Amino acid sequence: MADNKMTGGSSAWMVRVTPENGGDDARLRDMIVERNWFISGAGTQMAVNSDAAESTFRNNIFDTTADIYHGCLAVNQWGSAPAPYGHRIYHNTFYSGAAGDFKAVSIGATATNVIVVNNLAWAPLATSPVMIFGTGASGLVQSNNSTDAQVENTDPGWASATPATPADFKPVAGSYALDAGLAVPVFSDFFLQDRATYGLGAAQP
Repeated sequence: MADNKMTGGSSAWMVRVTPENGGDDARLRDMIVERNWFISGAGTQMAVNSDAAESTFRNNIFDTTADIYHGCLAVNQWGSAPAPYGHRIYHNTFYSGAAGDFKAVSIGATATNVIVVNNLAWAPLATSPVMIFGTGASGLVQSNNSTDAQVENTDPGWASATPATPADFKPVAGSYALDAGLAVPVFSDFFLQDRATYGLGAAQP
């Protein structure tokens, strides 16, 4: 699933990478969700919820300013499906310009082997915002992401302080996101520019 602009409405979940309903043991595997721009609506509680296996979320931009709980991406078991495992969450940008709760990545209690690397988040008005909420059952690897303190207190130095388009999320000179990442198998960014270096977030300068 790539290169979409998705705007939420009254539904609690904007996008679900899950079985069709909680009673189905439908097993999703090897999903790739990349270069999407998710804009939550007034009824949104979680922008994206995944119950897949061995799946990758990379180079996505999440703007949850308008929603209720400002939840961005959750890896969480639903219904009769097996517990999710093997998620790779690389180079995403998470943002809320509103007060209230904020969780960039939420990991459910049964999830295993989740990797969260090179992600950037900014929620300056939120109450105790969290970059990664939960640790799953086992195997969590997290590195080179915004810290909780940075999510709340450190301006990421984007092209606009009030981002309204994907280009506004590009870091400019002085951003702590520049060259702050690890080498991971993500070779371009949100705009399909080759990654010469590894910064944090979906967009390069």
